Amino acid sequence: MNYDFKLIALDIDGTLITSHYTITARTRKALRAAMDSGMKVTIATGRFYHSARHIARSIGINAPLVCNDGALIKDVSTGKTSFFKPLPMEIARDILWIASKYRSFKVQIFMEDYKIFAGKDYRRTQIGRFIRFSRRYSAVGCYNYLRDFVFVPVKNAVNLTGAVEIMKEPPAKIVIYADPDELDIFKKELTEKFGDSIFLTTAIKNTVDILNGEVSKARGLAVLAESLGIKREEIIAIGDNINDMLMLEYAGLGVAMGNAQEMVKNRADYVTAGNDEDGIALFVEKLLQNEVGQRERIIVARKGLSHSEPPF
Repeated sequence: MNYDFKLIALDIDGTLITSHYTITARTRKALRAAMDSGMKVTIATGRFYHSARHIARSIGINAPLVCNDGALIKDVSTGKTSFFKPLPMEIARDILWIASKYRSFKVQIFMEDYKIFAGKDYRRTQIGRFIRFSRRYSAVGCYNYLRDFVFVPVKNAVNLTGAVEIMKEPPAKIVIYADPDELDIFKKELTEKFGDSIFLTTAIKNTVDILNGEVSKARGLAVLAESLGIKREEIIAIGDNINDMLMLEYAGLGVAMGNAQEMVKNRADYVTAGNDEDGIALFVEKLLQNEVGQRERIIVARKGLSHSEPPF
């Protein structure tokens, strides 16, 4: 069997950007060459829209952006939302009530276009974190971090009670940062109460992202591909973290970064170099030079994919 890949979906953190919060010139050039060859390129990220749109625009993606771990699909050129699958309001409120019983929890609620922070001052908190890590970054990296994580639309809620009052619409997801022991107890409590009505994932240590049970990066990618008339076997997904694993399995060809955890690499079909070694550029260059071809297409064939098969 012979497949022509038509869509590349890229994670951002740990994948598209380096550990210094920059995108290399080589990566930009490779992705532009892929688009010039007729391929679609998009981003599939756990970030909310305003934290991802500048990066999406900077590489000139030519397909709608998949963000909030698949809960939202939005066109960065028009700002039009084509898909939004939030947590049901009643479940979101229940989750926040349960979370209020845990002292270590820090909570952010991702809405369609802004965040709700269950604390007094989101920007001060983020700037404090930035100061601790900024020595790693170049001037460009510092600017990118501040743009994408600090100066974004946020409503401060002081506490979880205030967050519930501010949350007038169903959220895309709820993100909780916590002590790992308390987080394990909390996740078990959520799973027992809500079952398949929610989906739990993570991209950051000691964090859980809580989404609608019908949402994941894989499902978001499936919705996007169908809207573009692209088959599952024609998709390449590239990522590095736990919230990328279903997407890597779903795509015709799942590519893990060299810096990915072993459990992620084990779920991928192909492993490229790390995000600080131009891993995306190296893979895309090989793809366009037909050096990624026969073995990878055999992998796609062995997956036994069909266009009608439901996503994860």
